[in-house]
Amino acid sequence: MRLFALALGVAFVFGRCQKREPPPPPSKQELQIRAALERLRVDEKELRARTDFASELPSSRSFGANPYALADLDGRRFVGILRGDSRVVLLSEGLTETSAARTSPSPSALAAVPGGHVFVSGPLAKGVDRFRVNGEKLEPDGALPLPAGTLVRALAADGRALVVLDFVGDRLLSWQLPRALSVPARVGEPLRTSSCRGPVRAALSAHYLGVACLFDHAVSVLERDASGEPGREVARIVHDGPLWSLALREQNGELFIGAGGVEDHPLERRDGVFGYIDSFVYLYVLEADGTLVRRQAVNASELGVVDPKAVAFDEHDGAPLLHAVGYATTPLASVGVTSAEITRAAVPGCSALVARADRLVCADPLLDAWVELARGGAVVHPVRPPALEDPTPNQRLGEALFFTTLMAPDTRSDGRLSRFSCETCHFEGATDGRVHATGRHEIRVSTRPLLGLFNAAPYFSRAHDRDLSSVAHNEFTVANRGNPIDPWFALETARFPWLARLGIERARIEPLELRGSLLAFLARFSHEENPFVALHAPPGAFTERERDGAALFRARCARCHAARLVASDPASEVPFERWEALIFSPATPIVWAHGDYERSGILPYVDTEGTRVPTLRRLYLKRPYFTNGSARTLAEVLERARFSDSGFFHAAPVTSDEPLHAFDDAQRAALLDFLRLL
Repeated sequence: MRLFALALGVAFVFGRCQKREPPPPPSKQELQIRAALERLRVDEKELRARTDFASELPSSRSFGANPYALADLDGRRFVGILRGDSRVVLLSEGLTETSAARTSPSPSALAAVPGGHVFVSGPLAKGVDRFRVNGEKLEPDGALPLPAGTLVRALAADGRALVVLDFVGDRLLSWQLPRALSVPARVGEPLRTSSCRGPVRAALSAHYLGVACLFDHAVSVLERDASGEPGREVARIVHDGPLWSLALREQNGELFIGAGGVEDHPLERRDGVFGYIDSFVYLYVLEADGTLVRRQAVNASELGVVDPKAVAFDEHDGAPLLHAVGYATTPLASVGVTSAEITRAAVPGCSALVARADRLVCADPLLDAWVELARGGAVVHPVRPPALEDPTPNQRLGEALFFTTLMAPDTRSDGRLSRFSCETCHFEGATDGRVHATGRHEIRVSTRPLLGLFNAAPYFSRAHDRDLSSVAHNEFTVANRGNPIDPWFALETARFPWLARLGIERARIEPLELRGSLLAFLARFSHEENPFVALHAPPGAFTERERDGAALFRARCARCHAARLVASDPASEVPFERWEALIFSPATPIVWAHGDYERSGILPYVDTEGTRVPTLRRLYLKRPYFTNGSARTLAEVLERARFSDSGFFHAAPVTSDEPLHAFDDAQRAALLDFLRLL
């Protein structure tokens, strides 16, 4: 028996010794890559040293004019909004700007109705701005006041009703159009209807309203009453992944529903490959008897159309035809009830599409242009000349690497392999409400925002990336994994003529330059302004309950969620006396994290050290909560919290050496009020 035990011990020691054999020496290319990345780290350190994290410019205002939305005005002219410039513009038939007017800051929502009426709003707006087209001039026409706390992401309107999507309140607000066009004193309260989690897109037809719901991965279809306002839900489409775009068309008693989104399949991370996240274009029909039927599920990535964030219905031979253009790629796909094909060449970056009498026009924030998608090729109309504060060509190249397939231009979409961009999982740089299997045991994680990364290291709980140089390099590896492609590639710009629109003039971009451009973009890709700060009453100061919440946060939460301007730098910690001033500054810059890992009670841990403490900036963009996505709301986060004199847990441990306490109702209310300001 002793001999057997001795043999086992020898085998164990031998096995341990075998495992400890040194790894093979790095190849010549690996040594060259390491040396190149060290040069990039020097650049990153210099950039950090000259960055004032307390006063970063919000990304909604730092990436050029940003033409985000476009609408048909009268069958001849168009109206569009420039988020970066905070303007609404009137465009001629040839897409030349003929008139403009100021809007609330950083508008995201636009609707135009017959008679030359235009509505504009956004997350930082107190109401819906109204404009009237008088001849060739856009004129302000008052505003519709919105209930406090409304965060507008999209509008829809026709001759009968105006619908507002409240992204945070998860509701619809609507007015009958004659009332919405009257003077504010006569408008009255809007009709309020429950919607879905994170409504981001709306579309109207004669009898229906469709709403795309980011966090529910769903499209809700509501019938409209005789006045045109939304009523009961008559159909709901639910997918495994997000749906980014939506269009409706009624024909012959049926409702055709077109949508662009990710593959309706669980995301799989086995072997480090991002599997089953191809882009799809879907066509559903709500039949006359109320039956919802999926007619088409087209793998758009196979056709070269990735991230179809803009769709619009047209008609061909008397049948509905859905056009879809990918934000990340150049082709445009046309999907009918029985067919799908590439019909036109486009350019990347289309965020809104108007289809009119065989004419297709889109708004393109990536290229800062209005684009005509003509049969002979895309015709690009820059919205204005470049301004001094616009991104550099290097930063714009980094934006393209993030939002297009430029980081992995030759990947396949076979089986679980997918063609995708960063935005496929990070809608507009934030998140999409998805919780997916990591491929490591039973660990599941929620998607995190990629805004504001520069001062929020370490990055990603498992990777332990301590700087953006590592992130930029690793993203090329991840994007190309599973394909026989060396991610340390140089880019020949002749393959992508549209790069010239970004100011990229050289014929070849080396691997380190590509990573440097991605880093430069991520460093500039800060959070947008916090609407709860921008619209706060009283302006610039805590309410009594928010002040109580701040004190509670300092006592119970700040040990992990440190009030730092740079998460990994203890010297950047802000004293409590400065919290209020920095929270109510335009950047709202405090990160509310430290650069370490903690065992918070949320299991299973994604790393042997626990979980990286996440930043709490702009929590309204991030749902569900916790690393494993197990809390749907912030209220649920606070209800599950337990604490003692010496510790804090987001989920109570099975056993504890000390009595554990919970927040009472008043404390939870105070903390919720404080957290929304972050």
